[in-house]
Amino acid sequence: MKYFFLFILVSTLLSGCAMTSSYKTQKHQMEMSLHKVRTEVDEIKHDLNTYEIEHHILEGKLIDQNQIMATLKKQLAEITQDKIESFQQTLQKLERKITELSKKQDKISSDIRQLSAHANETTTALSQYKEKIAQFEKNLLKQKDQLQTLAHLRATLSKLSHESKQSIYIIQKGDTLEKIARDQQVDIEKIKKLNHLKSDLIVVGQKIYLP
Repeated sequence: MKYFFLFILVSTLLSGCAMTSSYKTQKHQMEMSLHKVRTEVDEIKHDLNTYEIEHHILEGKLIDQNQIMATLKKQLAEITQDKIESFQQTLQKLERKITELSKKQDKISSDIRQLSAHANETTTALSQYKEKIAQFEKNLLKQKDQLQTLAHLRATLSKLSHESKQSIYIIQKGDTLEKIARDQQVDIEKIKKLNHLKSDLIVVGQKIYLP
């Protein structure tokens, strides 16, 4: 594009020179045109230098890429059939391990299902045992209440039996606890304890129990 522009510019200047009557004007115009042409040429040279530098850089990169490609091809060529077979054997081993793990996983899943079913059965049995234990505890409490009632009745009967074996004595004039104990041939302290007496004081007409 720049060469085409320069050609148009020079043609225009030449045409202008032919039609101009003043030599100075033509000379000035020629100088201005030449200056522009030199400027354009300098820019073109600068662009060419830039393009050459970029071209060298691209050539260097291309050479590096070619070297990398050659290295990769060499590495690929070094992968022998033995290595490929080794990779295949490794893959087969991995496949066998995966198959074994899959079988183990299936067995574990089956065991988990069985354990879950057993756990459900155990939970049901525990619930039944809990109900039986609760009923048993209820029966024990009932029996305990009955035993307490029997013990109370037994104590009452014992007390009544004990009281039935006791005799009642009415205090007469001139009686003392010592005299009564001597006559009845019992211990005076037993008489006091049986009748809840804190002293030897008694009165006529008082009823006391004798052992």
